[in-house]
Amino acid sequence: MNKIKYRFFVDKECNWFQDGKAITHKGIYNFNYKHLKINKDKVFFVQEEKSIAYVDFEDKPFLVRIADVSEKKTVLLLNDSTKEELDVSSLYFKNNIPYCSVKQGVFEARFSRPALYQISKIIKITDGKYYIGSCLINHQ
Repeated sequence: MNKIKYRFFVDKECNWFQDGKAITHKGIYNFNYKHLKINKDKVFFVQEEKSIAYVDFEDKPFLVRIADVSEKKTVLLLNDSTKEELDVSSLYFKNNIPYCSVKQGVFEARFSRPALYQISKIIKITDGKYYIGSCLINHQ
């Protein structure tokens, strides 16, 4: 089996690095997210036509920067500047850090500290279990 050669590294705050150098150009950053894919082996890559560059994520590929909580729904602002509604059933905690599915369930996102603070306003604890509405949150 061939060892994967990663072209990109992405830290837990979703800062991208190519060949060890920070990617600071917003256009390139957005291009990478627009073309980000995951294969059946859960290996991430950026693909443009036939060109593939593998991506090593320190944590999850997306970061929830803001959780706009209202009575009826929670809208997430992701690090790629897109917004989407939180699928509460996909929310879980691991080592006290919240994660959820994004991009129609294809990818996962880690919540930033501000987003955790915002979402904590709607989490209820009953008998030692965590809920948003009637949805039980998995806590590992």
